[in-house]
Amino acid sequence: MGIMSQMESLNGKDLQPLASIPLGRLRRNATRLHGVCRFNKGVDKRDVNLSPTDVREVALHPESLKSEWLQYAEFLMFHEFLHALGHGGHDSEFRHLEAQWPDKEAKQMGVNFAVHLRKHNAKFTWKCPTCDWQTERSVRSAGRYLCRSCKVKLVDFVLTAN
Repeated sequence: MGIMSQMESLNGKDLQPLASIPLGRLRRNATRLHGVCRFNKGVDKRDVNLSPTDVREVALHPESLKSEWLQYAEFLMFHEFLHALGHGGHDSEFRHLEAQWPDKEAKQMGVNFAVHLRKHNAKFTWKCPTCDWQTERSVRSAGRYLCRSCKVKLVDFVLTAN
């Protein structure tokens, strides 16, 4: 709670209950979820009286706990703790509080972390046969997706293990 306790925007909020929230890890193969604040069953996340006692667990992606991503993991924990403090959604008040995180670089790491997860879990490469654009994915495109620039169906290639 160190950095959070020094933030003016959180003055008056009781941060101590955050320390008793159980911490967990997301599935290793999750590609879109970086962290989650899981509330107890039956809790309405839109309730204005949400508190840390309504939270079952805060979980982060295990890749975020590796040394090169720890800076981002701290920001993720802050983000999830804001949810635990009663901000169930990502409204303007939540975004204002989130913007108070002093390490601006950490927040920007989210895009690179998403790319890292996609490459880390990739089993296929989708390629455009016209312009050679490509991206790594964990599922086949199976002809369902088009190249943004050429409007041609993307072709699947199976990635081999290194």
